[in-house]
Amino acid sequence: MNRLFDMENPFWQGLSIVADMMMLNLLTLLCSLPVVTLGAAFTAMNDVVIRIVRQEEGGIVRGFGKAFRQNLKNGCLFGLLLLAVMGILYFDYLCALTYAPVFRFGIAALAILLLAVAIYTFALLARYENGLFATIKNAAALCVAFFPRTLGILVFTLALWLLGVRFYRIGAPVLILLGFSLPCYVAILLLRPMFNRLEQPVEESEKND
Repeated sequence: MNRLFDMENPFWQGLSIVADMMMLNLLTLLCSLPVVTLGAAFTAMNDVVIRIVRQEEGGIVRGFGKAFRQNLKNGCLFGLLLLAVMGILYFDYLCALTYAPVFRFGIAALAILLLAVAIYTFALLARYENGLFATIKNAAALCVAFFPRTLGILVFTLALWLLGVRFYRIGAPVLILLGFSLPCYVAILLLRPMFNRLEQPVEESEKND
């Protein structure tokens, strides 16, 4: 009986992570409501998820609020840029449906590429201090460098949302509670080797000093 309720039990650890992801998803949605703060909210979500995966201390709400404030400028700028590009792609997609349906596949591919770059950009903004456009450039390069992991992230994210929309009666509550935070958690798990590789030179230089 004691082992059943032991917090080291993988079941309870998994349940705790799910509860954290639910709270984090709701916080992200709430802080994205003004729209202009969408980027800062998603950057803060990535910051908290990275800390959870790395088992660093800090509460969900307090950690989210701190990361939100720290990344307000670059996060908001990237969020607005992302929304603008998404709007252009959506307009092009509607035009393609009317005038050249064959082009819709190319536009869909560009949208998926944009999603991949956005996922990496939010993760990099959350972890490192760098210029926005330098971060986007690095994110695009890392998408290619870690392509198998990028593909895994995209498959999980798109599958979750497509299934959620297709079976909306069950899927809608799941997407509201876990639609962003769960894919983010999976992405950060898959990208741990990337973070380790990026931070290894810094850790080695600190040891040498």
